[in-house]
Amino acid sequence: MPELSGFRMPYRHITLMMIFHCVRPPFFIGFITMHTLTTVHYGHAPSPFGFGLIGWTEEGIVLLHLQQTEILQARNVLASEFPDGAFVRDDLKASDLLEQVFQQGRPDYSKPSLKLALTGSPFQLKVWQGLRDIPFGEVRSYGALAANLGHPGAARAVGTAIAANKLAYLVPCHRVIRASGETGQFRWGAEVKAQMLAWEASELAVSHAAR
Repeated sequence: MPELSGFRMPYRHITLMMIFHCVRPPFFIGFITMHTLTTVHYGHAPSPFGFGLIGWTEEGIVLLHLQQTEILQARNVLASEFPDGAFVRDDLKASDLLEQVFQQGRPDYSKPSLKLALTGSPFQLKVWQGLRDIPFGEVRSYGALAANLGHPGAARAVGTAIAANKLAYLVPCHRVIRASGETGQFRWGAEVKAQMLAWEASELAVSHAAR
């Protein structure tokens, strides 16, 4: 499974203090705080489920949205997610990453997993890790996922954490459905969710038939 880097720090504080030694004892007269911006690389490329907007830093992939058809809109999305970011466009790298994204978790996938860098509360990170533990081609209900995470009865809170997921497919919230068997809501559209589930089921069937 992809590696989870944990909390993203958009900048760090560097405090410089001036010390005067001509007076005893030494004393501080002030400080200066410097911010270092996060460089976010991004690109726009096709995927099996519409165009994707993917963003990454040196720590890992930080964002993957689907069906972002306007690159100007993509910049607005990134700016809202990373107000302290400096953005560098790289569609070629984005295309390569998106090709790898939809191979993650397949039974025949043998390449190193993509590295993820997620920002969220401890509960959100726990839920997102629980999503990543659902095997390719399988589904869980919101209640079952909550129980597996040690929070029985917290299906609604789990659903709220799922809705905050910014990494389509890599954090596979499409694998969580309603207890009734209905696919339910999806940040990138219920139709896309149904397509993903059908595609995974088909790929899994092909893999099993080839054995």
